Amino acid sequence: MADKPIRVGQLIAPFGPGSLYTDRRGIPHVVCGLDYWYMKHEPARGLVPCSDVAEFEILESRLSELLHVDRFRAPPDYRRVRKGDDPPPNAALTIPALRFPTWYRHTSTGEMRRFNPDSARLPPAAGGRWQPVRFISVCAGGHLNEFPWQEWIGCTCSGQGGLRIIDRGGADLASIQVLCKTCPPGSDGARGKSLSGTTSPPDKQGDADGAGRGKGRSAFEKAGIACPGERPWLGPGAEECNCPHPLVGALINQTNLYFPRTMAAILLPEMNIDDEAARARAELAKEPAYCVPKRMEWKLVSESEHSRIAEDVQRYLARRGNEFDATAVEEALRSLFEPRFNADDGAAVPAAPESELQTFRRQEFNVIRQKIDDPDRMPDLRVIPSEVPDDLYGIVTRVNLVERLCETRAFFGFSRLEPQTVPPSEMPDAAIRQLFRYPPVDIADRWLPAVAVFGEGIYLELSEDRLREWQQKNHSWLADRLSDDFILRLSELPQAMAPEGVGSREWASRFLLVHSLAHVLINQLVFECGYSTASLRERLYISADPAAPMAGILIYTSAGDSEGTMGGLVRLGQPERFGAIVRRAISRASWCSADPVCSENLGGQGSRQVNLAACHSCVLLPETSCETINQGLDRAMLVGTPEDRSPGYLSELVETYMVD
Repeated sequence: MADKPIRVGQLIAPFGPGSLYTDRRGIPHVVCGLDYWYMKHEPARGLVPCSDVAEFEILESRLSELLHVDRFRAPPDYRRVRKGDDPPPNAALTIPALRFPTWYRHTSTGEMRRFNPDSARLPPAAGGRWQPVRFISVCAGGHLNEFPWQEWIGCTCSGQGGLRIIDRGGADLASIQVLCKTCPPGSDGARGKSLSGTTSPPDKQGDADGAGRGKGRSAFEKAGIACPGERPWLGPGAEECNCPHPLVGALINQTNLYFPRTMAAILLPEMNIDDEAARARAELAKEPAYCVPKRMEWKLVSESEHSRIAEDVQRYLARRGNEFDATAVEEALRSLFEPRFNADDGAAVPAAPESELQTFRRQEFNVIRQKIDDPDRMPDLRVIPSEVPDDLYGIVTRVNLVERLCETRAFFGFSRLEPQTVPPSEMPDAAIRQLFRYPPVDIADRWLPAVAVFGEGIYLELSEDRLREWQQKNHSWLADRLSDDFILRLSELPQAMAPEGVGSREWASRFLLVHSLAHVLINQLVFECGYSTASLRERLYISADPAAPMAGILIYTSAGDSEGTMGGLVRLGQPERFGAIVRRAISRASWCSADPVCSENLGGQGSRQVNLAACHSCVLLPETSCETINQGLDRAMLVGTPEDRSPGYLSELVETYMVD
């Protein structure tokens, strides 16, 4: 079992359950499932439950409503027991990880041997050392398997002691050969077989039976090797039989082996409750271990019994020196447990139905564009309106300084080979089946990992009048640049939250414009505020609904400490600084070292062909900073192309900014 440190936030992404983590000795491990969390290891009894799991409860009602799960829990931090001191609460908790792959290769002889996945030490290797093999196998269904060495070479030996890997050091997999020394002479196993073609996905490898017969099969499919459905993160014997997905070989350090599914929510205040109820709500929010079971009780009883629960909570608060009226407590509980978030009576109502995700995001949009400055009502969100710089007058209608925010990030599963989303309607069953060996029987006991982080940010909103005018003026250019096929591919991107059906050209151009502007600003802000690029994140608020359009960007940073960050990012949002930052950002975006190739309209580029003018030399960011994993970008929407600047949304300012 692994004994190496991982930060708590990394257990949400990128090292959640089912992921591969290579320690500093070069030994890969698979992070275990949720059955094994909140356990401590005792020599006599093995893994035993911790003393008080309620300490790790997190309350975020909006996220609970979206993902249909009542509980979130923070990953446990490791607390050492020092000699002579009383042990701290929940001491010595660890997240177990098992060796994977379990196949090792002798560095001198090439001999292959399997070891116990939870063994802490390996036996000595005479004349060399045992090194983990570089190859495993995966499928799009999320399974993680050992490489089928014997099946691949046709070995029928009862044992595995004769397997060898011969690596001739070539540039491709054809130079790596697997053979079996104990197979009868003249058999396929004795001759061996290279690994050529084993890592090619089915849709990129031609059919050996002839061209033009549709999607090709993987090398394992052609050899009659099916996915065994292994789930090593859930322990031995957790296989899923009859997996329908084709098996594909992979290297243990491939970046597409694990795509965590995460959802984040910014903690919002309830605007339409009185002051006493708001203060009671703020006090209750400080004690999630008490509120989480109360929320489940609130949901299970009839509305007539809510007053009884409110009286219990009133007495609980009174014992802690907080006296509140029972009516105010009941209103606070309803606000906390049944989130409404009608930001104000004048909030626009969409004309067309929106998805759950878009409604979820609109709740934040309606709140964060207002002034929020009342620590008693909402201690974890402070939004101060700022002046729009003169440079951006008519382009940006609102700049808000988000001096404090609390974000809850929840983990609800993962995918392999390609990012795949799970509709909220299928939650939490899809995540529970994937993350638990023995899923909780009681719905109230279901939970998912989450972490609460605190930070700051800058919110800006584009002018709707200017945006519509730009779209009308450049209608022909947009029609030529954004083909119907491109719009369809962009609409199918789950993270883009396209309108119901296929998105329109108005929506697609709006999305590309707002998203590209967010990336351009982040790339510039990292030079100004001192944060690394991976420390800044975007949050997009985009809708082309005619009655309730959105074109907002929140650029923020956060940290796990309860005090959050130091204010360096917010300071850059002040008008005397922000205008100059945008000026420099636009100047940098107007030219890319890969131009004119970068700006060419090739119909789409990137993994899903939903990028246009976007590359690593201009607007791409670390994938952790981007909501769509660097998809849905076109720098030309901002600054035009080198041949013609005029169609860009900021084309009138490009030349001025470059001169300045």
